[in-house]
Amino acid sequence: MPIVSRKLAILSALVVISIGLAVAFIALWPRPASLIFAGIALLCDFGALLVPSKAAGREYALKARKAIFLAAGCFGVAFLGLAWKYRATAPALCMASLIAAALLCFGALGAFFIVRSMEPRNK
Repeated sequence: MPIVSRKLAILSALVVISIGLAVAFIALWPRPASLIFAGIALLCDFGALLVPSKAAGREYALKARKAIFLAAGCFGVAFLGLAWKYRATAPALCMASLIAAALLCFGALGAFFIVRSMEPRNK
């Protein structure tokens, strides 16, 4: 299997998984598990942005990293706001929201190290 078609297959699989998890989020919304599904769906989206990075070059990888940091920051703040809102009325939803925010932090950190490993090293 050529490299391009393998990367396209991985990219397509991540997008399909992300869409499935987004549908699960909508279907299960009042439950705490829905927030975990939303966090994992965003991680799949981040992975889909990083898959073509090696083939597309360093410029694309840096732009993908910026997009991942921006999305992780915005959604992380949204998850933290949700945790703050439901801290007294629904503690399980609050904890699930904090877990989803932590997933996004780990995803952004992983994206940083993956893109950093692709940068050329000075000898």
